[in-house]
Amino acid sequence: MKNTLGYTFPVDFRDVHYIAALYSANAEAVRNKLIGTGLKAGLILKGKPVVALGLIQYKESDLGAYNEVIVAIPVIPEHEKSGYANWLELYAPLKIRKLGQYIMHIPVDSVQSMDAGRDLWGYPKTVLAINHQFAENNVESSIMDEDGKESMVNFNGKLGIGIPIPSMDLMTYSFHNGVMLKTKVDVKANMKWNPFADIEINVLNDQHPIGRDLIALDICNQKPLLTISSTKFTAKFNEGQKID
Repeated sequence: MKNTLGYTFPVDFRDVHYIAALYSANAEAVRNKLIGTGLKAGLILKGKPVVALGLIQYKESDLGAYNEVIVAIPVIPEHEKSGYANWLELYAPLKIRKLGQYIMHIPVDSVQSMDAGRDLWGYPKTVLAINHQFAENNVESSIMDEDGKESMVNFNGKLGIGIPIPSMDLMTYSFHNGVMLKTKVDVKANMKWNPFADIEINVLNDQHPIGRDLIALDICNQKPLLTISSTKFTAKFNEGQKID
């Protein structure tokens, strides 16, 4: 089925290098970001909510080739119960899953990707220069300023050894024209858990909204709680389902 932009659902991402890391975050900052959404932090560890970082290189997709950075809060609807059992939702079937990602920032270096992300799912995509250097176990990524001359945020570190794990499907919550959408993402990947990964976030420009939020969330210069990666990641983004 084609949408108004001429894309056919599901939108296909065929060759992707994917790194995702979870960080312990400031509870008040997370609550502030979720005010009015009907959502709350979905993953809690030692009394603190978790925030997700994605460093993603799309080599071949229906939206072309581009780089992306995601800063998101794993969330559940406000009326759902909070607890350690929510961690099991990472592998729950999509048809019953409540845990999803609420994206705060999602810069990309492609106008095509920005337009599609906004118009199809309501993702808050913006265009900025992004540099990803994924060599062996090293991670060197950066978000550049609007002129593409100076780095605003750096993501540097090592992945360490990778232990194979089953593919993990994804789900997002977003707002499109004021209506909440729940989007299911079917994933197939050579996914690995990197238990010794150490990817640090370093903000160089605290005036940009991304930098300000990363500082407020208190996730800079700390080691991730959990890191997963895949050099051969494929995903099918389905049409978002409206939630009343």
